[in-house]
Amino acid sequence: MNQKQIGIIIIILGVLLTMFTYVVKIKEDNSINFIVQQQGSCFLDDGTCLHADRDYSLYVFGFILSAALIILGFYLIFFDKTQEILAKHQIEVSSALKEAKKNDGEKGKFDAFLSGFNKDEQTVLRAIKEQEGIKQATLRYKIGMSKTGLSLTLKSLEERGIISRKPSGKTNEVFLRNFN
Repeated sequence: MNQKQIGIIIIILGVLLTMFTYVVKIKEDNSINFIVQQQGSCFLDDGTCLHADRDYSLYVFGFILSAALIILGFYLIFFDKTQEILAKHQIEVSSALKEAKKNDGEKGKFDAFLSGFNKDEQTVLRAIKEQEGIKQATLRYKIGMSKTGLSLTLKSLEERGIISRKPSGKTNEVFLRNFN
């Protein structure tokens, strides 16, 4: 059951409570009028007045409670957006969890792929995956490897079909081939 339906039900309960309270008051008024017509006076034998001895607190409470129910119902129908906010938040969390699961799956595949390489090759491959098309000179500074060591590692990876290099000015751009 959604919030608007609950609001409508509460409004209906408030209206029914108002009608019930009004009917009870009318019945008591009719009872007093009947006694007054039969006796010709609103005073009883012990001297108490039926109008003065009357307790209105039950009616006041009934009308206040019914008004509060009606106001709450309108609030739930027109103003409270808690349910909408919760639904949006649930969708955001769900999509974030799906994305995280997807990223973890890809990371797990890549980590499994890297397990077949030595430490230097793993470092190079991680840096290339992080920045596809990285220039060879930038890669050398990023991972802190010697120029000769990096060249030999890249040559080995290229010969095995793991990476590809494309000339770019005086250096090369390095790309990771599909590792799946």
